[in-house]
Amino acid sequence: VATGSPDCTVRLWDMRTNGEGGSGSQIADKTLRQSHKSWVSAIQWSPTDPFVLATTSHDGTLKVWDIRSSLPLHTVKATANKGDKSLCLAFGDGFIYSGGSDCVVKKFAL
Repeated sequence: VATGSPDCTVRLWDMRTNGEGGSGSQIADKTLRQSHKSWVSAIQWSPTDPFVLATTSHDGTLKVWDIRSSLPLHTVKATANKGDKSLCLAFGDGFIYSGGSDCVVKKFAL
């Protein structure tokens, strides 16, 4: 499971990890390096690569990550104007689509 938060981080949670000593389950947390400059607003896993996910943020950027690394593979400006927020994203047909507070949907090639 991947989550984004107001502290600008993306966290990966492994629900399969078991606790020791029979005291119940423990969830493993891996935090990717803080790269966004504002609240992470959306996360989407790649439908074709289990190690790739994309994130958008209120900083107006879209980032593509390989979870085997703590740094993003790609960062693009997803909004037209400074101060606009990137709010949602989706993978589709070899592209990533992103929409934001500028009321524009942008299409980025993978």
